[in-house]
Amino acid sequence: MNNANKASSTRRVLVYGDSNTWGWIGVEHAFPSTRYPDEQRWAGVMANILGDDFQVSVDGLTSRTTNLDDAGQWNTVAGQMLNGERLLPQAIAREMPLDLIVIALGTNDLKAEYQREAKDVAAAIVNLAALAGASDYGIAYEYLAPKVLIVSPAVIGDISHEGFRAAFAGAAEKSRALAAEIKQQASSQHIPVVDSSEVIEVSGAIDGIHLSLRQHQLLGEHIAAQVKKILS
Repeated sequence: MNNANKASSTRRVLVYGDSNTWGWIGVEHAFPSTRYPDEQRWAGVMANILGDDFQVSVDGLTSRTTNLDDAGQWNTVAGQMLNGERLLPQAIAREMPLDLIVIALGTNDLKAEYQREAKDVAAAIVNLAALAGASDYGIAYEYLAPKVLIVSPAVIGDISHEGFRAAFAGAAEKSRALAAEIKQQASSQHIPVVDSSEVIEVSGAIDGIHLSLRQHQLLGEHIAAQVKKILS
């Protein structure tokens, strides 16, 4: 460990995710929606449990994919800005030094328009995690590369809203195979994986995709324990 990393005993964690990291509140009319308060979102729950010895930065963006440009224009956000791979280096450089990066993406890659199978989504997630784990660079500074943890998304449940149902046609079946694919591909690069579906399920959620307050709480508690293990 170099002197820059020794400078502080506080462990620094970056969470990089999509709308469930952002805290989207599922509603029957699908959208527009609002977000849960910081402390109620799973990353906030995790941060509170980790305590003062950890500093958690959260970068969650609705509709973010692993490495795909979105075809649409969401208000002032261009589709290419939803491509997680494009903006991850900037996010890492902004938050350095980092001890751990938590990657929580994959659900949006399952949209019908992208025509990706579970193995394709898994490969994109693992590649993104590998990129994060090799990031010992910055802007005129240098730190050790952080460790990485992948959080595979929960299995998609029953989608009630017609628009969401069309956008995610066929996604539920693919999502059931996703965690196993991620674990298999991540194991070859020794990247740890948390399977959200072992902790929570969104089948009872209002829209079948976004987490309830209880699910945020359970997931945050579980991931906090994994973070402590990784950084112990």
